[in-house]
Amino acid sequence: MVVLISIILLAPLTAFAVYALLGLANKGNPRQDVLSTFAMLAAFICSILLFWQIDPKPVPLTIDWISLGSITFSMGFYLDSVTVIMLIVVTLVSSLVHIFSMGYMHGDPRYPRFFAFLSLFSFSMLFLVVSDNLLGIYIGWELVGLCSYLLIGFWFEKDSAANACKKAFLTTRVGDVGMFVGMMMLFTKFKTLSLYDGANAGIFTLVEGLSGTGDMLWLSVAGILIFCGAVGKSAQVPLHTWLPDAMEGPTPVSALIHAATMVAAGVYLTARMFPILTTSSSLVIAYVGGITAIVAATIAIVRFDIKRVLAYSTVSQLGFMMLAIGAGSYVAGLFHLTTHAFFKALLFLGSGSVIHAFHAMHTHHDEEHTDDANHEHDDHSLVHEHGSEIPPDQDMRNMGGLRRKMPFTFITMLIATLSISGVPFIFSGFWSKDKILGGVLERAMEWNSIHHYILFVIALIAAGITAFYMFRLIFMTFFGEPKNQEMHEMAHESPWVMTVPLLVLAFLSFPVVNHLWFNKDFVKPPMQHHIHAPEHAQVLPDSKTHNTEFSLAFLGVSEANAAEGEENGHDSAHGADGHHGHSPAHTIAMILSIIVAGFGILLSWLFYHKRRLSAEAVSTTFRPVYNLFWNKYYFDEFYDGVLVALTVWKSRLYAQFDGSVVDGIVNGVGTVTRDVFAAFTGFFDNSVVDGIVNRIAEVTWTIGGRIRRIQTGAIQTYLFVVIGGIVLIILIFRVL
Repeated sequence: MVVLISIILLAPLTAFAVYALLGLANKGNPRQDVLSTFAMLAAFICSILLFWQIDPKPVPLTIDWISLGSITFSMGFYLDSVTVIMLIVVTLVSSLVHIFSMGYMHGDPRYPRFFAFLSLFSFSMLFLVVSDNLLGIYIGWELVGLCSYLLIGFWFEKDSAANACKKAFLTTRVGDVGMFVGMMMLFTKFKTLSLYDGANAGIFTLVEGLSGTGDMLWLSVAGILIFCGAVGKSAQVPLHTWLPDAMEGPTPVSALIHAATMVAAGVYLTARMFPILTTSSSLVIAYVGGITAIVAATIAIVRFDIKRVLAYSTVSQLGFMMLAIGAGSYVAGLFHLTTHAFFKALLFLGSGSVIHAFHAMHTHHDEEHTDDANHEHDDHSLVHEHGSEIPPDQDMRNMGGLRRKMPFTFITMLIATLSISGVPFIFSGFWSKDKILGGVLERAMEWNSIHHYILFVIALIAAGITAFYMFRLIFMTFFGEPKNQEMHEMAHESPWVMTVPLLVLAFLSFPVVNHLWFNKDFVKPPMQHHIHAPEHAQVLPDSKTHNTEFSLAFLGVSEANAAEGEENGHDSAHGADGHHGHSPAHTIAMILSIIVAGFGILLSWLFYHKRRLSAEAVSTTFRPVYNLFWNKYYFDEFYDGVLVALTVWKSRLYAQFDGSVVDGIVNGVGTVTRDVFAAFTGFFDNSVVDGIVNRIAEVTWTIGGRIRRIQTGAIQTYLFVVIGGIVLIILIFRVL
């Protein structure tokens, strides 16, 4: 396992290092794409092998790293079921993105650099996943942020891309500050950042020693602060505004960020820190996730940029995952994270295939990475009543009728849409979303909690809206008559190097694939049973029971099938999520989720395919609501008008204070020094000091003038003086 995990980490890092250390000197390695792609495929194969070798009991691999007095920081890996699942998801999606990018990015002048950055991005996420302590997680966390900055701003010659990467970097740093403070609170309390270790002295074990209201309040604050990092990385309200702007990067980057790396990191961190979440911090996480799910979903229904629709869809689905974890449905959140990675990567790569098709006649295949393309956008962008600009090949109002010209792209994107919309039974998205809804409703029924009933209603509404806007995307893009005949004639199916990843991801959107992965009962959650976990998160001591539950979650099988398995000698599915056999909550949630998904699809069909209902008329009738959605709840306006404006105002105030007060004091001190002290010291120097010096000089000069008269330089004079002196001495001695 040490060899396998080393290859998984070092393969993408080596691919980046070859470019960074050797390629730059040679103006880029022309085959960096092959090197990076091969490295990711090797990491994926090793992840599969690791999956089959991992022991049901978690395996810590830790060494002492840094010693500071009595405190020692360790660094190592923690391998369990969740770690291996995340490794498979990250390496598989990243490998497919690498392959897709060979066709999509072909011809870009910085083509090798793009693949080098992808490799570094993948390594950062993999390192974050396998780290067994908060310090290692934080290192990977910040590397992921750096890579997002590099890739979102990959076409940095565009002002929009340059601004987007700065916005992403700075916004996520806000959350990272909270995360760091939370880490320091845990370190102050426990004198360690290790989550687990062989001696069972990690944070998850030491937290059991806490007691009393003060300790619980302290632990709640620490948990919420660490969650702030996830709010930034996973684009939760109110730090979600960077993610839609991240669409300025190349489409493969969007697929990687939204499916398997950056945004998944926040959900993974929250899941990893599950054992320290108290009831209060869990409820905060659940509400943040629920609000994010509904806010992003309502914004998506009025977008026309195909990539931004998917971006807000990602924000909404991440809200679902956070809601699940906060409500205690830990397994459901991770399950949806896994299924979402596949169908969301498929949706983004499919949108990239559509965009690529409209640029098949261009010298470069992507609309954004040349100066000519920038001018082209300026000429052809559609300006709406709110002043937003959409590149013509990303505007769904320019599309339509593409299903015949791009059959593979259409079929694969339709499969992904059916999955994310929760179409029942044959798509993995249905099972993961149903598990979230059922878990939240069951918690509400068990506790009779108004909070969880509200969260269930929010999640149910968001699920219905998801089905509506996703089929809106499908109908506007692939059905009906072409809106732009010139662009339609230009479009054709993408090359095989781009369609093959689409087909693979489409296959992964079916639950049968998960059965191939989880056909042995070994899955164990990365947490321990302890008294301070939230009540709704208690893990039953029977690990085999929980393993079955976690396996069934990823299999996507129904509770009826679980019961049938119990009759055949297997344990029933109930564990971390508290699901018991034929739970009425899950039955109710399943029925309601099917109803709202069907209603959302029906409305979308009536609005955008059959045209029986008019979207324009509805938007006119409910103009204030439409404006609220279109302006994204005015978050950006609030930040620009309040936070940014306040920062600018404070900067100007400080500048005025510096110029008027600080500089005034400095200049006043200078004036007083010059006009008073300098004048006095000048007078004293000229009159007293110079007077004394001059008098001494004059006396010295006078005496010297007298003495120098005897210094004639004539030998005769000196001889006369010597003889005279001798005579004088003799006379003196005679007299005495």
